[in-house]
Amino acid sequence: MNKIQVRDAQANNLQHVSVDIPLQKLVVIVGKSGSGKSSFVYDVLFKASQGQAVRAKVSKLPKTLVLAQSVELLAYKSFGETNLARLTKALKEIKKSELLIVDEPCAGMAREDRQLVLNLLKKTVKKGVSVIVVEHSKDIIIGADYVIEFGPESGSGGGEVIFQGSRDKFKKAKTPTSLYAFSNKASVVQYDRDANKKALCMKNKRLTIKGITKNNLKDVSISFPLCGLVCITGSIGSGKTTLLSVIYSVLFKGKNAWKIRAGAKVKSIDGKVNVRRSYFVDQSSLSPISTSTPATYLGIWDSIRDTYAKLPQSKKLKLTKSSFLINKIISQSAKDKIEKVSYAGKSIFDVSNMTVDDAVKLFDAVPLVKRKLSFLQEVGLGYLALSQRSNTLSGGEAQRVRLAKILSKKLGDRCVYILDVPSRGLRLSDLPVLMKVLQKIIDKNNTVVIAENREEIIQNCDYVIAL
Repeated sequence: MNKIQVRDAQANNLQHVSVDIPLQKLVVIVGKSGSGKSSFVYDVLFKASQGQAVRAKVSKLPKTLVLAQSVELLAYKSFGETNLARLTKALKEIKKSELLIVDEPCAGMAREDRQLVLNLLKKTVKKGVSVIVVEHSKDIIIGADYVIEFGPESGSGGGEVIFQGSRDKFKKAKTPTSLYAFSNKASVVQYDRDANKKALCMKNKRLTIKGITKNNLKDVSISFPLCGLVCITGSIGSGKTTLLSVIYSVLFKGKNAWKIRAGAKVKSIDGKVNVRRSYFVDQSSLSPISTSTPATYLGIWDSIRDTYAKLPQSKKLKLTKSSFLINKIISQSAKDKIEKVSYAGKSIFDVSNMTVDDAVKLFDAVPLVKRKLSFLQEVGLGYLALSQRSNTLSGGEAQRVRLAKILSKKLGDRCVYILDVPSRGLRLSDLPVLMKVLQKIIDKNNTVVIAENREEIIQNCDYVIAL
């Protein structure tokens, strides 16, 4: 057996996918978020390896170990450190002729660390282990033996294998990912600045923090201009995440500020008077409530229910806004009644199964709904289904939903927004989209500080602090 054969796979948006995966090779799976990569890896390959029923014909699989994405960081560890520690442990456990599936092992890592991961994976393959990696990093894609790309788009526009073959064939294939992997296209951001007058004045001001001591940072001083995109970069364990937490804590002016500042020592801060508030846009789950969705988080469902409640059919059937709370348990008769109400031929149950992109088209004549949906499109999440639960999102997706929330508000000014690895989960072609969103926040007289190691983003920052 020198390959895994999968035929007619169906799961989520996978559309009768058939693919051959060579064994004892480094195989990289690429594609947009929501293109079907995770469905294929988790709902087909891994389930089949565990003897679970899947909607596909899958040939015999080796003993399989999966290293899934996790937003739970190890104690006192950054994303990169957590990823490397988990990967190193897995590589020690895996044995010859077994299969290792790894999801984004290079998230948050600098180039030298990504090369370290690539070398570790290649050495593991040489020992007779089969490795499948879901990854967006150029280094891993270019270093692969074999590439499988899902697409062509996300959600209902994805679920197909648009390329499978050797790395050399992939380079010539001109697919959405290969065009970016073997060029500098991901670094090109075409954005017309629209900075307001206050933002232009703020550019001459700085924030300076001296004598920072926390974790592995010992008496470190930093200074950076306000009203720009500031990037903190550095290898694993250099203190990027720690520095982000210090910047956030010294600027925080809310309740129990002393608790947030615990554990950090700072000798002096200059320029704090120019900052109104600080926000940490993290990657944790959006809500502990199991029924929460990005659409409820942004108030989209509230506006959609309001739209349905105002329809003549609703008034005739005496249905109110609360009648259209479709997450609650309702009787069949109540459901039948609700389904009689339609907007542009679609019931609210039909809408729940739509993607953000499809819903924008449906509610084109309802400005408030369209506006709220457009913020998810703006951060590259148009492929999400309106009914998708928040606890099923990746860390990168959750962070982008939070960015959409920021955009949906009337942006204040003189704020500092802090993000740890905002590119997590983004393929190369999505990076310019992220940069435009960050620039829009900056143009309203705000500062964005990120910890990031992807060169495509670093090249577009206004100021870089290397640790």
